[in-house]
Amino acid sequence: MQDNAMLEISVVEEHFPRYDPAHGTPDAMVRRTLTLTSKGRTARFEQTDYGHPGRFNPWDARGIDVALQAKTAQLKAVCDAITPLLG
Repeated sequence: MQDNAMLEISVVEEHFPRYDPAHGTPDAMVRRTLTLTSKGRTARFEQTDYGHPGRFNPWDARGIDVALQAKTAQLKAVCDAITPLLG
């Protein structure tokens, strides 16, 4: 069986209550983890609304396979393009 998948995208959104040990602030926090997989290689990015509830910070890389690191800017562009769909 031939695998024709070029890029697989998964997003996990977590909600943390006020003063949760994950952030310790008086506001609730949302964290999104977006994973891009291509040919068995993964790039993981994270985005939170830490510091200003409801307004998300830019995506930060949280682990990119060596073979994909040269494409970090393009991978981040994919994350930015997907963001409006998460709203």
